[in-house]
Amino acid sequence: MNLPTEYLARMREQLGDAFPAYLAAMDEPPKSALRVNTLKVSPERFCALFPERLTALSGAGDGFSAPAGFRPGRDPLHAAGLYYMQEASAQKPARLLNIEPGMAVLDLCAAPGGKSTQLAAALCGTGVLVANEYVASRAQILVGNLERMGVTNAIVTNADTGTLCERLQQQFDAVLCDAPCAGEGMFRKDPRAIAEWSPGHVNACALRERGILDNAAKAVKPGGELVYSTCSFSPAEDGQTVRLFLAAHPDFSLVFEQTLYPHTSDGEGQYMAKFVKSGVRTPSAFLSERSDRCKAWDAFSGSLKPLSGRVLCLRGGRVLLVPPLPFRLDGVRVIRAGLLLGEDKGNRFEPSHALALSSAAPFLRTEALTDAEAARYLAGEALARDSEKGWCAVTCRGYALGLAKSDGQLLKNHYPKGLRMA
Repeated sequence: MNLPTEYLARMREQLGDAFPAYLAAMDEPPKSALRVNTLKVSPERFCALFPERLTALSGAGDGFSAPAGFRPGRDPLHAAGLYYMQEASAQKPARLLNIEPGMAVLDLCAAPGGKSTQLAAALCGTGVLVANEYVASRAQILVGNLERMGVTNAIVTNADTGTLCERLQQQFDAVLCDAPCAGEGMFRKDPRAIAEWSPGHVNACALRERGILDNAAKAVKPGGELVYSTCSFSPAEDGQTVRLFLAAHPDFSLVFEQTLYPHTSDGEGQYMAKFVKSGVRTPSAFLSERSDRCKAWDAFSGSLKPLSGRVLCLRGGRVLLVPPLPFRLDGVRVIRAGLLLGEDKGNRFEPSHALALSSAAPFLRTEALTDAEAARYLAGEALARDSEKGWCAVTCRGYALGLAKSDGQLLKNHYPKGLRMA
């Protein structure tokens, strides 16, 4: 690879005798992996459904190496949210946190959502996950991935880390800070990371990361856990940042630290550090609030399995199912709270794509598609089908892909236009 001269000189000094092995690994193709979404399917069931043989990643019950050259493309299992394409190293930071059902968890730099959906799976649909992304356009991508994976208990915020953590001080049992970085671990996958690299860029990233990590500390409860990670190998972004953090925060102890390189791991590379805050952690007290009344939703919900949570009706007609929260979000920009159920159109209710893909699998009426029909559905086509009139979830291999509305002879396609695979 055509790597920057200054970068190579630093890595030669950093790795010593292991430098040739690193260089050899950088000339190999990038490694691809996937993570099974256990909110919807067990790893064993998924392996039986997947058309190719999968090899389990070491120490990861839900992680597998992806077959060579595999792309999700039109795969209905991907569209149904049964897995997330996530390289092996990137799967590790979230696993360092001891997530238990019912916790309050914060993913501070969350887009595009690989680690957020991983944390949500560990919560098993309970507690609350706050997934924050500072860049508004990336926050929308985050919402889409949470919806595809069927997450119902996430609050997506669009805030700078200082404001968010100041307002939510000591509210979280676990915090993940996967900070924006110089991306040295992405060199095999993304030529843009190489083009953007410079010593000045590394130093600028390190300065930003130190501020983000300091902010993250405010959000951790006494006795809570904090994981800091980057996909860079530079000491300035990794070990030096951690040492400065420990000096500034004596109430945190470093309990784990590791750097993964392409020549020492199944993935591209990752730095990880785990801290525990002193004190005794106490369970969050989740607030209980009454649901809003929405006649259109009440009438439509009779066609669904029961859903738990607070129904919230917003201006403009959107209706949400919001999980109980242990804190107020006053002053924080919220992009999405819980599950978007659909829209109140006045005299009728129009369900959302997110509701169809919810891990709660709420639709009582479903229409099963063959793989060939599923490909047509994902491309936006209507399907001829004698069926009961009204809304239904369309499924493939037993898992929902989205919504259709039957007129008795035709399934009218309601797969979102922005997701269609032409």
